[in-house]
Amino acid sequence: MDAREETRRLGAEPFVDLVSFRADGSPAHTPVWVSGDAERLFVSTFGDSWKVRRIRANPLVAVAACDGPGALLPGESYVAGRAEVLDRSEFRVGVRAHREKYGRHFALMWPARWPLRVLGKKRVWVLVTLTPDVVLPPVPPPVPH
Repeated sequence: MDAREETRRLGAEPFVDLVSFRADGSPAHTPVWVSGDAERLFVSTFGDSWKVRRIRANPLVAVAACDGPGALLPGESYVAGRAEVLDRSEFRVGVRAHREKYGRHFALMWPARWPLRVLGKKRVWVLVTLTPDVVLPPVPPPVPH
């Protein structure tokens, strides 16, 4: 499957396991809501989160479809990607894609971020471009909680 097809497929999943890598190279698994277009996957998160810090230090990520708690779906394997942090909470393309995909859930969650902004919590967007030709380091599946 080429990068565009894989991006469309993963962008249609309700959740993906976004794996970023710590300084020592070990993987850090984070199940996230995802949307996308044919070029990139879109993830909204807090700017001070550990995944954002890890991605700023090392943009290599791994992505696979998962359930809400983060367990990989049957037959899934990780695909490599390059992540970029977009320091704007109002990335219109991402907001529109999340709104279309998640509907009422997104309509309830998105306004909830405003009180957190008063406390200094800022949302950012992580844009992931899949690069299936890149060889990933070994990524064991997430450990169930």
